[in-house]
Amino acid sequence: MRTGIWETRQSRPQRGSRVGRLRQRGMRALGIAISCFLVSISTQAQTARLSVLADSVSAGAPFFVSVTVERGPGQQVAFPEVPLGGAEADAPLTAGDAVALSVERFPTVLRDTARVDSALFRMVTFSADTARVGPLAVQVTDGGESFRVTTGTALVPVRSVLTGEAPPYEPAEIGPPEPFPSATPIWIALGVLAALLLGGLVWAVVRWRRRPSVAPPPTPPYPAAIAQLDALDREAPATPEAVEAHVVAVRGVVREYLARQLAIPAREATTDELAALFQSDRRVSDAASDAVRRALRPTDLVAFARVRPPSEAIAAIRAEARAAIDAVEAGVQRAEGVPGAPPAPRPATPAPVS
Repeated sequence: MRTGIWETRQSRPQRGSRVGRLRQRGMRALGIAISCFLVSISTQAQTARLSVLADSVSAGAPFFVSVTVERGPGQQVAFPEVPLGGAEADAPLTAGDAVALSVERFPTVLRDTARVDSALFRMVTFSADTARVGPLAVQVTDGGESFRVTTGTALVPVRSVLTGEAPPYEPAEIGPPEPFPSATPIWIALGVLAALLLGGLVWAVVRWRRRPSVAPPPTPPYPAAIAQLDALDREAPATPEAVEAHVVAVRGVVREYLARQLAIPAREATTDELAALFQSDRRVSDAASDAVRRALRPTDLVAFARVRPPSEAIAAIRAEARAAIDAVEAGVQRAEGVPGAPPAPRPATPAPVS
């Protein structure tokens, strides 16, 4: 009997030690789970903000966007890279309706226990009425773990090129009236203008009497545009300034043809506004509208954002312009019932702009 009691007393400490070990293992597992939960919270607690540094922007005119990231100590922030020139063929960095042209990063700022990293993006948009800027994804590295933090978006009014007005926004305060100028320079200018008009009228009458022949009719829009493109094909611009002037001339040929052939304000409208005008014209098909967009987008970057394309990209830009004109002309001929009207040509490869 004593032997049984001794055996029972000896077995109790053994069962207690097993329970203690199980409790220790459970506490360790719970601690690991809590630490993993806290780490996941800390990695997701980063904040990224996007701000447009303008009340309104103009279509095709660059503007600035600020991106700030608040992070913890020991973490690294990598902002998105911007391709050189922001061209379509180089897969540009887009943020909603805006295209990034360049980026400038600023030194880290200490704020209490957090660190703030910021970068300034130079962007451009061709949207009408309103542009949605953002979101942008920022890479954050914490030790060996990397994750992305996404900014919000911002809406900014876009001033129209046709009217020069922006959507309704808060007007500025009314300042003091400007002084009324003197009328004497205006009368002098009107007198000079009247003298010039009178002299021009006399010269026109004398010239009309000496040359009674009727002036030849103007060249139709399509042959005139093709002749201008043929003349541009014979040029070989070498300097960046010559390349820019060449691309702007190609852009002018396309817009002059659209203005004359379709009777629309193509010289003043943006590319997106032209697409809206094409929707109400049955002569311009969707394929022709896309061809015009592909031809004008690289030239808009050169004309407004001062992007300088390489010399080898000039031929491709001219080919896109010729394809767009041919596509619109084919639709016009089919709508007018011209027999044997050619089908709309296939679009060429987009021209790289860097």
